[in-house]
Amino acid sequence: MDGNKISILEDIGKIITESARPHRTLEKIVELVADKFNIDVCSVYLLDTDKLSLVLQATVGLRKESIGGVRMSIHEGLTGFVLEKMQPAFVVNPAAHPRYKFFKESGEDIYKTFLGVPLVYHQNVLGVLVIQTVQEDAISKSDINLFTTIASQISATVAYSGLLEDLKKERQDRRDLEEKLLEEVEMYAEKTAKKGKRGKKGLIRGMPVSPGFAEGYAHYLGESIGFDQIEYEETEDVSPEISRLEAAFTRSQEEIIALTKHVKDMSGQDEAILDAQVMALQDRSFKKKIIAHIKEGSCAEYALKKAILKYVEFFSGMEDPYLRERGSDIEDIGKRVLKKLLGYEGQENRQFERETVVIASDISPIDLIGLRQDNLKGIVLSRGGKTSHTVILAKSFELPMVIGVRDMLDTVKENDFLIVDGTSGLVFSKPPQVIIDEYARLKAEKANKFQQLDVLRNLAAKTKDGYEIKLGANIGLLSDLELVKKYGADHIGLYRTEFPFLVRKEFPSENEQFLLYKKVVEGAEGRSVTIRTLDVGGDKFLSYLDYPKEQNPYLGWRSIRVSLELDEIFRTQIRAILKASAFGHIKILFPMITSVGEVRKIISFLDEEKSFLEQRGTPFDATINIGIMVEVPGTVKILDRLLHYIDFVSIGTNDLIQYTLAVDRNNQKVAELYDPLHPAVISTILDVVSICKKNNKEVSICGEAASNPRCAYLFTAIETNKLSMNPASIPVIKDLIRKVRLTDTKKALNRVLLMEDSREIANYLDKLLPSVK
Repeated sequence: MDGNKISILEDIGKIITESARPHRTLEKIVELVADKFNIDVCSVYLLDTDKLSLVLQATVGLRKESIGGVRMSIHEGLTGFVLEKMQPAFVVNPAAHPRYKFFKESGEDIYKTFLGVPLVYHQNVLGVLVIQTVQEDAISKSDINLFTTIASQISATVAYSGLLEDLKKERQDRRDLEEKLLEEVEMYAEKTAKKGKRGKKGLIRGMPVSPGFAEGYAHYLGESIGFDQIEYEETEDVSPEISRLEAAFTRSQEEIIALTKHVKDMSGQDEAILDAQVMALQDRSFKKKIIAHIKEGSCAEYALKKAILKYVEFFSGMEDPYLRERGSDIEDIGKRVLKKLLGYEGQENRQFERETVVIASDISPIDLIGLRQDNLKGIVLSRGGKTSHTVILAKSFELPMVIGVRDMLDTVKENDFLIVDGTSGLVFSKPPQVIIDEYARLKAEKANKFQQLDVLRNLAAKTKDGYEIKLGANIGLLSDLELVKKYGADHIGLYRTEFPFLVRKEFPSENEQFLLYKKVVEGAEGRSVTIRTLDVGGDKFLSYLDYPKEQNPYLGWRSIRVSLELDEIFRTQIRAILKASAFGHIKILFPMITSVGEVRKIISFLDEEKSFLEQRGTPFDATINIGIMVEVPGTVKILDRLLHYIDFVSIGTNDLIQYTLAVDRNNQKVAELYDPLHPAVISTILDVVSICKKNNKEVSICGEAASNPRCAYLFTAIETNKLSMNPASIPVIKDLIRKVRLTDTKKALNRVLLMEDSREIANYLDKLLPSVK
């Protein structure tokens, strides 16, 4: 080999210096060697702790699933032969060698040369470096010296970093983190209980939906506090619980009295309602019933819940409408007292003066937009869905978020210090220092990973064998443009226009929309922008629009159905988008299309508005591309007919999964059934891409599935033109794509299509996925 390639030793030294993780260091070294010398296989086998067997620990060229799986005695195979002789071995046509051993899972039977070099450090035998090539003349005996030198550096890395032990430890570390933190919390809870404190457990579990770590002080959104969030908790110390209840009653009375004094324009009826609440709070028998439940062993919150719900049940059974209404009055009184028990004093300060974690039953997208500020650090919800638009916004805002937390009110009080882990779904209340320190370490590690990924910002998402996928950012607000640049998006794959509609009290005018879209396209700085028309309904409602009461809003009046019925509003938006197209590269995307008739009607509107602008001499892109979102399985069946009318397709995976699997994506009860790796979902997406490619139409896969590494691996195999996702996910997916070969992903896809369930698919893909930063 060319002698100037000895510079690889400097590159290996740099990898060793910069990499903090031993296992990743080894992976980077074999990748470097394989790439530098155009070698088909570069592998490292390490001696197991029993000193009797060799285990494959890093490879380029052999199947990734064989890592940790290929194990041999030190007395078998050519690799064992190297250790027996304790010297390099070069073999041409290794399959003919008497010591050759074939491992089916590795796929190494195609290689015509074998070069093995022992890994030794200070007379300690550590393993073997193995080089293999398909061509017989790709390497020769003259290369032994060079690879021996490389092996010596690998040996030093393995020995110095304690890699032999760390390889097992690293796989276990993340798994152990939750248990470690839980153990610390339990110890802390025991200590506080011994000191006579209430002894709350301090750790709550939920569903992670927006990754990252957040620290801040708990703040309950008052309107979201309800008895459905209160779980049973017993108490042995009755007196403090009764004292807490008495204090909550007193503060509730004071709050009502203060309210009647400060609000001057209150009607006589309003005053009567408040007076009735004060009287109820002063009713000794009412309070006595709650105290009885405390004496039975319930904490104050649960005792209050039992008494209030019993009253509500009693009144709801009344025939008289007036008496039935008294049930809701009693519930309102109970909620007021509950807030006081939780430490919430009723001052809904939307400007947070310190780092804050908001706690609520649920938050609408519009509420989250209103809450957004520097001091909002995280969100915890007792309800919500993992692909709701609130979650999508939280990811866009880079806010850690945990949902489905059932016992928050029993554990966390207003102003408690919290750590929210949006990656694991853990929430810590008043954590001990060891947990605070652990998350400080994890934050530093995350910052380091971002720095490593940042070098990819201006690089293409191109596989090792040259297939390129354009990665787009999904955004909803002007401020998201900074994230487009920060994470290196190729284009804006989806601009959601509904959020500007949500924050207003009436439909925005044509000029307001035009100016907004113009700012978006100019802020994209030459990147193409796909603007999706108004997509409301489901979990996004306009306060100023009169919606019908629907049993299932996701199957009702939403998305394009709203636009086509409110045609003047729709035409206004189309004109605004067309006018903005004069200032950059814009495409128009129409959501939730289910029929050819809808597309024909849309094109009719579009043509009429183009003619209108032409007559007024208003500039616009006359050849603007239009596309549809494929979100409904029925649309796939008529896609070949729809493609005659449009230029491109965007697969909306969030809704497509929901409709394909008949799973409400916001329903916690069936959340586990919402699965992007379900065979039906994968085959449906494959069908859409195949139909589009057959008709020479551009196709993009959009949504949360696009940011899932397992899915992205399969989407690469499908050869989609584009993926579009929340901006922060782009570097990770780009890193993944750059580490795989299209040919390998296609082989994997063929196997996946034969599998029966998502668990089997996930386990298989986990063995194939390269380690991403």
